[in-house]
Amino acid sequence: MTGSSMDGSQGEVQGISLLEREARIVGIKGFSTPSLEAVDRRRSQLWTVAFAGLASLAAAVGLLTSAGGHHLGFANRLGFRIGTVVLVMALAGYVMEKERHLRRLSTLLVNERVLGAALSNRLKELAVLYEAGKALNSVLVIDEVLQLILSSAFELLEASSGYIMLLEGPDNLVVSCRAGVVSEDGEHLEFGEGIASRVMRDREPLLIQGTVSDNGRLERESSVCVPLIHRGDVLGVLILKGAADHVYSEHDLRAVSLFADHAAIAVANARLYEAERALSVQLSHQVVHDPLTGAANRVLVSDRMAHALARVRRAECSMAVLFIDVDDFKLVNDELGHGVGDSVLTAIAQRLSACVRPSDTVGRFGGDEFVVVCEDLIDEAGALDIAERVLEALQEPFSTPAGGRMLSASIGVATCNIHNPMEADSLIRAADRAMYRAKMEGKARIMSAHPPAVHPSGFAP
Repeated sequence: MTGSSMDGSQGEVQGISLLEREARIVGIKGFSTPSLEAVDRRRSQLWTVAFAGLASLAAAVGLLTSAGGHHLGFANRLGFRIGTVVLVMALAGYVMEKERHLRRLSTLLVNERVLGAALSNRLKELAVLYEAGKALNSVLVIDEVLQLILSSAFELLEASSGYIMLLEGPDNLVVSCRAGVVSEDGEHLEFGEGIASRVMRDREPLLIQGTVSDNGRLERESSVCVPLIHRGDVLGVLILKGAADHVYSEHDLRAVSLFADHAAIAVANARLYEAERALSVQLSHQVVHDPLTGAANRVLVSDRMAHALARVRRAECSMAVLFIDVDDFKLVNDELGHGVGDSVLTAIAQRLSACVRPSDTVGRFGGDEFVVVCEDLIDEAGALDIAERVLEALQEPFSTPAGGRMLSASIGVATCNIHNPMEADSLIRAADRAMYRAKMEGKARIMSAHPPAVHPSGFAP
């Protein structure tokens, strides 16, 4: 590593000193790095001097010849001719040597310009990669990550359209994000189909230059397809199509491949974040819900009751608790087994949720006991109406392996309002006592925790 770095440094210093030396040879001074324009001016000056020198020699020769060169002796005429030829050859040699150095200097300057442009483009690419990397690491929502990847790739390669396909399942590629004018063909691909599948299989980027149209003509079109690989796993592919007048090169392919490494990390992080968030939501749900039926557990019921009681104290409204016990449910477990009993309990919770209001909370207290917390009631009549719907819903037969099973329930209702304030525990106990009275009265009925009154439905309060 050290040797390579030293060689590179020496080569760079050599190149700069060579430019300066060539510039001094051709007579260009006052520039640390001469320009091509200065070289052209120096070339014009050189050839102007050369032509002027040749013209002067020709004039001198003509003048001597016309002015009586015949009076000169043979030796003098021969010497004059030899001197003239030597001067012409020296001038020609000088001009050719300077021209050779000028051409070499022009070549060095052109190479330097090409190198400068390449370095400038490379720095631009690195800046895009750096900014994209910072942004990708700060975004965790998968859809936003994909949009950011595509927009950054567009800026990097000046694409006209493109899309990202992610792997779903063992061998299915699905378009997850698109930009520009992209055909909806190939929304789903299986391994073995299309270029994207080939890139995923080979794990190698692909440069495409030219496509065959429907009529068999070769159209000038350029696109790149690179895999998104993170820790050895292929997550998907990034496909970009260049504009009509822009043809991608191997350099572009290398640049987008480097970019794809950053993009794959961002996609993997976003997926991990989504998985953790889904797990967190699931765990939060499990903490406050019954694992068998999905109904609220005691913790969530207590929280909803505290919320409802707070509203009662703030506003002139009522709330109620329905305590529900399934009559003779033990027979279901004894005759059909606990597995069937569990499925029936789940069906009961679903029916309760279907017949109450969206603002009401259905909870399971354990076994075959359920609670419904009813908020924002006008009076007790509203709670009794909900209890009637519950009773009717539970009287429909339940499906079991042994056929339809008829069940009933005893329901106790306890109401609380600003004129009859109660604490949560007292309200639950009052509803529970009312439910036991309903069982003692013959089951399959509704009983209110308040003094006796005849309910319009005919149920005994």
